[in-house]
Parts: sequence; C-alpha cells; structure tokens
Amino acid sequence: MIWRAALTVGVSMALIIVSTAQALGTESPAVKAAVQVTDDVGPLRAHSSPQIAVNPTNGELVIVEANVRGDRACTTRISLDDGRSWFRGGDIMQEPYLDCTLGAEYGPYATLNFSDDGTLYIGFVGSEFLNRARDDTPRHIFVARSDDGGRSFRTSMAFEGPEGNRDIGFNKGPVIAVHPTDSSKVYVGWRQGVFRNAKEKQKSNVAASTDGGRTFRPPVDLTDERGGDYPGLAVDGAGTVHAVYWARVFPPIPFGDPSSPVSPIYYRRSSDGGASFGEPVEIDPGNADAERPPVIAADPSSEALYVAWSSYAEQRNLGDDFNGDLEIFFLASSDGGDSWGNRLVLNDDGSNVNQYLPGLAIAPDGRLDVAWYDDRLNPAEPETGLQDVFVTSSSDQGRTFSPNVRITDRSIDRTIGVWGNNIDSNHNMGVASTEDATYFAWQDSRNGDPVAQAEDIYMTKFVRRSSAVASGAGASPLVWAVVGAAGALLLAGAALVIASRVNRRSSRARLA
Repeated sequence: MIWRAALTVGVSMALIIVSTAQALGTESPAVKAAVQVTDDVGPLRAHSSPQIAVNPTNGELVIVEANVRGDRACTTRISLDDGRSWFRGGDIMQEPYLDCTLGAEYGPYATLNFSDDGTLYIGFVGSEFLNRARDDTPRHIFVARSDDGGRSFRTSMAFEGPEGNRDIGFNKGPVIAVHPTDSSKVYVGWRQGVFRNAKEKQKSNVAASTDGGRTFRPPVDLTDERGGDYPGLAVDGAGTVHAVYWARVFPPIPFGDPSSPVSPIYYRRSSDGGASFGEPVEIDPGNADAERPPVIAADPSSEALYVAWSSYAEQRNLGDDFNGDLEIFFLASSDGGDSWGNRLVLNDDGSNVNQYLPGLAIAPDGRLDVAWYDDRLNPAEPETGLQDVFVTSSSDQGRTFSPNVRITDRSIDRTIGVWGNNIDSNHNMGVASTEDATYFAWQDSRNGDPVAQAEDIYMTKFVRRSSAVASGAGASPLVWAVVGAAGALLLAGAALVIASRVNRRSSRARLA
C-alpha cells in the first residue's frame, strides 16, 4: 500500500500547489499600493512631470522625470519587476546642455514612446546653465534613442535654438511620437517663441526623422497667424501623423484679460511623414482663458483617435462672476480623423471642483485608459488642498466609459511642492497600458513638509483582469516556480510508485 499512499500524497500536494499557482497568477481588478520611484534624499528635491511607458517586447517599465530644484536634469528610471523596484537608467542629456527644466514652470520637460520592436525614444529640451534671464537663454530640442530598454542612449539635437533671437531660440514642451511598427520614423513637436515682448507668434512645431532620430528635417509650423502651443502628437498603424493644438493670439494678450479671444482646438494630419499637414479642422471651440493643450492617442490596430484635455464648459470663462470648474473633456474619431463624435465629460464627480491634465493610453486589445489629477476629495480651493489621481476606461472606442476609480492610496498635499504654488511645474498624467493592467506615474508630496517642500515620483498599477498561468510571458516567475515544484512532486510520487514496485519484486524474488 506504500505506493498508493505515495501517489495520493504526491497528487494531493501537486493539486494544492497548482491551485496556489493559479491563485497567484489570477488577480481580481484592484489598485495596488503606491511605490516610490525616485530614491533622492535631498531635502529640497522637486521631482516633477513623470511620464511612463511599457516596453512591448518584455514588459519592462520606464519613467522619465525631472528634478527641477536639484540637478535640473531629465532622468530615466527602469523597473524589471512590474514596478516593485526601480533603478536609474542611462543618461539622455549631453554636455553642455544639462539643464532640462530652465524656469521650472509649465512642463513637460520630457516625453517618451516605444515602437513595437522595443526601441525607446525620449524627447526633451536642454540648455546650458547660463546666468541670464530665462527667455534669453537658447533652449534646444533633443531626441534620445535606446535599443536596450533605456539602459543606454544615443542623443541627437532635433532643433538648435539660435542665440540672440528669443522668438526662435526659446523652445519648450517637447512631445515625442513614433511609428508603431517602424522605429526609424520619429516625430517631435514643441512650442517655439516667448510670451513677453514677443516679436513673432508662438509656433506649434513638428519635426520628422526617417533615420531613427539621428537627424531631423526643419520643423513644420502647424499654426496660422495667431500662433499656438506645443501640439499633441500620435502616429497610427498606417503611418499617418495626427496632431492637435489650440490657437493663441498675436500679439499676445494675457489669459484672463477681458479682451482675450477664445482659443479653439484644431486637428491636422500628415500622410507624407510629417513633410506637410492637411488643412486645420476645428474640433472644439475652446475657451478665452485656456488651459493646457490637448493630448491625442491613435490606436495602431484601428482608425480610432482619442483627444482629451482639461478646460471649462463655457467659452467666455472670464470675469469676477465666473464660477465654473475645470472638467476632463474627451473627443473620439472612429475614422482616422475624418469626423468626430460629441464632446464628453469623463469625470463623474458632479461637484464644482477642478480636474486637470489628462493622460491617454491604449492597451493592445484596444481598451482606452484616461487618467487625470482630481480635486474632488479636496475640501479647500484648487491647488491649496488635497489632490488625487482618477482613471476611467472605454472598451468601445470612446462611446461609453467605466465609473471613475481612485488610483492614489492617499491624497497629495498641493500646498507643498512645485506642482502649483505659482510654479506650475507639472504635466499630463503619466499613464501606460497593457491588456492586464494600467500603470500610472505622478509627482507626490507625501515625504515633504512646509519648509523643504520635497516632491518625489510615485507609481502604481491597476490590475484589470486575470493573468492565465499558462500564458507564457504573462505569468510571473513565482507562478512558474510553483508550477515547477508541482511537477517535481508529481515526478517524486511516480518515483516512489516505481520504487515500491521494484522493492516488492525484489522481496518476492528472495522468498522464492
């Protein structure tokens, strides 16, 4: 009976371990605990404007961010274990242009994007550490490329800001876009020009590269005589470049001035690799007191386009009696930009509080995730109290959305740090998506105090659905270790059966 007992024990243990493995490999929808990404301990640190991306070839995570009160460099962070731990990646900046946060206000300072072959691109602005007025310092546009997931980079200058001409030399807000299946085709957009004492309009520039970011063509300005701001950029599966931006006015009028005109949002696209763009199409009337420019995402597997921004419902949102609040607005096109649906409001709080700076991400299965900073849990005025991160999702190309989900595990105190407080060093929410999860990165003041006002980068993930144990790369190493142990026990049980039979035969032979 030994062999039966051995077999029973082996099978029972295997079933227990396989069940454990399945439990480990299967997670219900849930938001995981927040993880600190940056390891800086400087008391005056101010890590800002993080953006996050997932390497499509191996699932590694990469974040780019900037310390605006430290070394003022844009830096990369890499995680190999789904965000549980992080280490610093390769340097993207090059001598002597080591300052990517000059002036500290009005990010972004860097954005990043993967092609489907795992090639990583980061667009950022760089300048020298010059002791002069901010607008007088030439700021250049750079693009860094990595073929090893962010461990090392080759950096090229996409546009050199000239000395002595602030209207061309002052560049900011780089936005990177990459052809999803051809990593040689790279695009970077940015805002060019100054606001104070401007002699030329501010431009919404787009420069294209066909050699993997080594060289770039002269930029194409998307705007008319009014000028604009940095554009949102996306490239679809067919290689069409899609851009959105809102118009400014020239000569500049301060936002909030009663004579300020409404700034509409425009859409343009290029079918010749960014050499030229079609006629601008107004997709939203905009506001007189405009907020940040919109962001855009293109689904590489369909003709779906998505645009999101934070703004007011009223166009003439001016005057002392105006009492509106910022909402997260959304537009979708299912035909590659030929037509656009009705404008939706994505925040479902129903209260008179502000929502800011949405980020977009599309999962490989087409699910759209939209995340933003949100004041709904803030009992005080905007930017003087508490703030959180919320997300909503759509699986039907933006026609309907899920209820808002809170992502932050604790509210962020915006009385501390550079996110607000008349500095406004911030950017659209960092968000990246896989079929099984959505990842978020944000700047957080939980480790700061009213004196030093430190800010750090935090991230988390929202588990979306179960991960099958037998899904190959989708299963964790722990799951496979447990499954392997189960197999070992089954083999051990089989060995015991064979051994027991051999022993019985040997005993019979001796008795004979």
